[in-house]
Amino acid sequence: MATATPRPTATPRPTATPRPTATPRPTATPEPLEPGTSRQAPLPFATELRFAHWAVTLTEVVRADEAAQALANANQFNDPAPEGWHYVLVSLRLTNISTEQEAKHVFLAVDLRLTGDRHLLYREASVVVPQELEGELFPEGTTAGQVAFLVPADEGNLMVQVDESFSFDRTTRRFVALDANAALSPDPEVQRLAATDVGVQRTNPAPLGTTAISPQWEVTVLEVIRGEEAVQRISEANPFNDPAPAGEAYLLARARVRYRGDHDPDDVAAIGQGDFKITGANNIIYERPSVVVPDPRLEADLFAGGEVEGWLVVQAPRDEAGLTLVFAPSFDFDHQQMRFLDLE
Repeated sequence: MATATPRPTATPRPTATPRPTATPRPTATPEPLEPGTSRQAPLPFATELRFAHWAVTLTEVVRADEAAQALANANQFNDPAPEGWHYVLVSLRLTNISTEQEAKHVFLAVDLRLTGDRHLLYREASVVVPQELEGELFPEGTTAGQVAFLVPADEGNLMVQVDESFSFDRTTRRFVALDANAALSPDPEVQRLAATDVGVQRTNPAPLGTTAISPQWEVTVLEVIRGEEAVQRISEANPFNDPAPAGEAYLLARARVRYRGDHDPDDVAAIGQGDFKITGANNIIYERPSVVVPDPRLEADLFAGGEVEGWLVVQAPRDEAGLTLVFAPSFDFDHQQMRFLDLE
């Protein structure tokens, strides 16, 4: 009888190789800021700053009543600080460190400006200080002087932005703290706010009191004054202001503007009368008048989050209808920031 052929032994299935566990990617550590290069990390007070031609050290700061008294003693015609504001008087030492063997005037040495938690950049106040920066220095020559600023009394996180005059290299500027532990950065909510279509079209301007939001700006017309009241206010601003030309009329607009910023949190944008024009039903942009604007005038240097409110003066034909304010900031070459705001 034939012998049965044994069945082949089953080959065991290979054991599944476990998939490797994904290794989480490490979170990128932000590079620390070089001290003094940003408002987020200003240098301590009294730190010596060395630029191409000048070494600068802030040596003393006085403010409020002490600064007011020093300025009053320096010149009886210095205006007192307005209500809610005070003076900040900063002393500094300058040394010519240039390799050029020629005398340089200290008046043109450095550009000092003050900033704080309102994200505004304040220029030097127009007052006579106790010790003016004066004279010409050869290399290794040193002198001292003072600059004064006028700021809101409750402004905090005060620091000075210092740069050599006429320097176009923004990487050389430095921030020096006046307040202990001062540090500033823009509110992220300001930059996250989306731009809107309000006021984008000239035929559909933003209504009075409505905010137009562009990629970098927020603009609101709060109040409009025309007729005899506008004439009176402009005359009170300066008695030498000329009346509007025949057939023309002045118009006052109180506006609020906030700078939303760009990619650089320490970028500064200037806003002023020249950024606004007026048009109407005749589709003509009318020239801005050369008059002294009532206080507070709309004019400021703003960091991201900085806001200013003030008056604008425009003029148009008396019989012009559909008056519209045109917000056209400088260097807006693609017109992405332009907005139209109703004045009627």
